[in-house]
Amino acid sequence: MSIGELAGLIAAIAFVILVIFACLSLSRLSNTLKETNKTITTLTNDVDRLSHQTSELLDQTSTLLDDINSKSREVDPAFQAVAKVGQSVSDVNDAVRKVVNKHEERKDKIPRFVRTVAQTVALNSWRKYSQHRQMKKEGVQHD
Repeated sequence: MSIGELAGLIAAIAFVILVIFACLSLSRLSNTLKETNKTITTLTNDVDRLSHQTSELLDQTSTLLDDINSKSREVDPAFQAVAKVGQSVSDVNDAVRKVVNKHEERKDKIPRFVRTVAQTVALNSWRKYSQHRQMKKEGVQHD
């Protein structure tokens, strides 16, 4: 065997090893592509299902939103009426506050002696009433 034949033999063996590794790599690549294809199919089915569910959910959300808007329009007058009642109550409170303030001002203007006279008259009236009741009781007990 000459060096040229030996080199040819080594090159042929190297080429066979290269072809074997290429076949193994292509086989693994084929398996990987099959698995990728299965995954893509599964994902496509899942996305289709999810898309359908999302569409249904959006339809239900739209229906719910329409219902809420309708009910909101129905309730708006009630809220406006409550706001008007609140304003009326506030107005009444202001008016009562003004009346009380005027009364306080007038009360402060009454002279002190008028109050004292009124208190004395009331106290004397109460004493006379109490004496009258006491006398009536004593008169009933003597009979």
